[in-house]
Amino acid sequence: MRAPEGWLALVLHLGRLAPPAPQPHHRRVARALLHEAAERHHGQLFPLANGDLVLLCRRAETTGEAGPWSGRRAQDPLLLPEALARLFGAQTADQEEIVSLWRLAVEADSFFAYAAGRLDAAGPPARQEAGPANDPEPVPPAEPLLDGFKALAATPGFAELVQRQTAALIVRAGGGKTSRLRPLFREIGFRLPALAARLPEAGEARADPYLFRHFARHLDRQMLAIIEAAWLREGPPGEALAMRGGRDALALHLNLTLETVLGSTFAHFARLCRAVALPVGVEVSLIEAVADGEAFARARAVLEPLGFALVLDGVSHLALALCRPQALAPDLLKLEWSQHLPGLGGAEQRAFAASLAALGPERVVLQRAETEAAVLWGLAHGIRRFQGRHVDAMLGAARMAVCPAAAGCTLSQCAERAGAATAPGRLLCRNLALLDAGAPKEGARGEPVA
Repeated sequence: MRAPEGWLALVLHLGRLAPPAPQPHHRRVARALLHEAAERHHGQLFPLANGDLVLLCRRAETTGEAGPWSGRRAQDPLLLPEALARLFGAQTADQEEIVSLWRLAVEADSFFAYAAGRLDAAGPPARQEAGPANDPEPVPPAEPLLDGFKALAATPGFAELVQRQTAALIVRAGGGKTSRLRPLFREIGFRLPALAARLPEAGEARADPYLFRHFARHLDRQMLAIIEAAWLREGPPGEALAMRGGRDALALHLNLTLETVLGSTFAHFARLCRAVALPVGVEVSLIEAVADGEAFARARAVLEPLGFALVLDGVSHLALALCRPQALAPDLLKLEWSQHLPGLGGAEQRAFAASLAALGPERVVLQRAETEAAVLWGLAHGIRRFQGRHVDAMLGAARMAVCPAAAGCTLSQCAERAGAATAPGRLLCRNLALLDAGAPKEGARGEPVA
C-alpha cells in the first residue's frame, strides 16, 4: 500500500452462489482463471475460509513492460468481473453480487473494510492449495462403484429403482380459448436419488462427468435387461412397464450412451420393439453428442432406418449460448428449465430467442417443469411440450376428472402410481388402463383444461 497506483483487488464470492453450489467444478474453474490472471499481472491469489477467492494484481500497462499482454484489451484485469459474472452469475439471483472490484489507489478503505470483516468472521483458516488444478473433493475410484452396482443389480427388487415419467403436449382447443393435455412419450429411467441411497458411490460419481459417463454404460445394459425380462415374464412388452405397441401406443424414451446405441444389445432390443410396433425415442446427452460427433452420426444412421426418434438431452440455456445444437438436427431437444430463464434480459434474452427460433419451438421439450411458472414461461415462448412434476400433476388431475374410482385416491397418489414402473407401485390403482394411457382420450367426460 506504499505505492497503490495501478493495483487492483478483486474478490469472487463463491459463497454467494445458490445451493448446491459451489460445486467442485466451480472452484476448479474459478481458481484456474484467477491463478492465470495472477501470473499474468504480477499478482497473488488468496483462498479464504468462507470460499471467497481474492486476487491482488496490477494492470499490465502500469508495469512498464512490453510483455505479451501489454496493450491487449482482452487481457485487462478490469474485464475480469464481467467474465466471472457471466460464468458464475447463473447460480445467483444477482450477478453484481458475485464479484467485487476495488482500485486500491482510490478505494483502499473499502477493501480494508472487507478484509477486516473476514478477519472478524469465525471459521478455520482456508487450506492453502498449490495450484488451480488441485481438487478438494477427490473423485471416487471406478472399481468400487461398479462392483457395488453389480452386487446391487443382483438383489431382489432392483427393478423397483426404475421409474417412468410422461411428457405432454399442450394443444389449443375451443378456438384457442382453452388448452388440453395430450401425452407425448413416456421416459423410462432409474431413480438416481434412490439408487444413490442404496449405492452412495453412485451419488459421488455424478460429480465427475467422465466417471458418471462410464457408469451410465452399465446403467444402460441393466435397463435393457430389465425391460427384456419384463417382456418375457409378462408378455410384450411388459404390463408393469406399460410399454404396449400398436397404433395408439405411447412412445417409449430411454436415456442411452452412444456406445450402447451402437452395440448388439440395443440391436436386439430394437428388434423386439419393432415386432410389436412400439415407437421408441433415444435420448443422448448434448455433452456426449458434442464430445464424439462421429459416433453421434453413426447412431443417427442406426436409428433413422428403425424410425426411432433421436433426442438431445440435458441442454441448458447456457449451452445454447455456446453452441448450435440445431446443427445436429435432433428430432427433439430437451431444454432444462432454470429459475434464471425469466430473468434473462438484454443481449442474453435476444441471443436465447434467436437460438430458440433456430431450433424451432415445436422441437423443444421443456423438462424439469416442476412449477406452474415454468409451464407458463414455456407457453409464452412458444413451447408446447413439457415434462416434469407439474406436468405429472396436470395429467393426474385430468385422469381423476374422468376416473370412476377417483374418490378413493388423492392427486399425489395418482401421480406417484403413474410414475411407478413396476407392479408394486401400481398395485392399488383400480384403473390401470387409464393410468397407463397418461390422460383420458380427447372428448372424455369431464376432461379438464390445462
